[in-house]
Amino acid sequence: MPLEHLLAALERDASTQAETLLSDARAAADAIAAEAEEAIARRRRDVLGARESELRVAAQVALGEARRAGRRTVLEARQRLLERVFAAARALFPEAMAGEAYRAALPRHVAAALQSIGDVPAAIHCPDGLVATIRTAVAQQKHLSVDSDARVAAGFRLATTDGAVEVDYTLDGQLERLKPRLALAVLERLGAQR
Repeated sequence: MPLEHLLAALERDASTQAETLLSDARAAADAIAAEAEEAIARRRRDVLGARESELRVAAQVALGEARRAGRRTVLEARQRLLERVFAAARALFPEAMAGEAYRAALPRHVAAALQSIGDVPAAIHCPDGLVATIRTAVAQQKHLSVDSDARVAAGFRLATTDGAVEVDYTLDGQLERLKPRLALAVLERLGAQR
């Protein structure tokens, strides 16, 4: 029976070797699976981290755009408000020009404008309603003429006859020059009323 013992021994060795190989194969498969799971988890973290960074940047860009849009809306609303305020002021010009306070100050304004040209021949252009008042104010100035001009709605313009100097003393011109300061004052007052 030695052959049977030999075959049984070979069978046991083959079975032990097969179990060892199978166990090694399972261990290798488990190691490969664990490595794959770790690689997948690492890749998932990398992808999610990159996506999170993209989303964070996109959120910051969207927030910046929303802030700019909000500021633009506020600035446009302020601009519309200021335009209404200045339009309302312009609507008051005819009434202001007809008032005693304006007519009393007119000779002083004419004198201030005349300082910019000295004794150079010039013409003062004004609405028909101011011609008499201005002529009285400059009666002693022989180098000046006073002309009615329908293009000048409120106030007057002084222009040298050679065209070198023009002084705009219209209410529109004064409003334009004062607009930045008036705008700040209006907005400041509006802010104080909130």
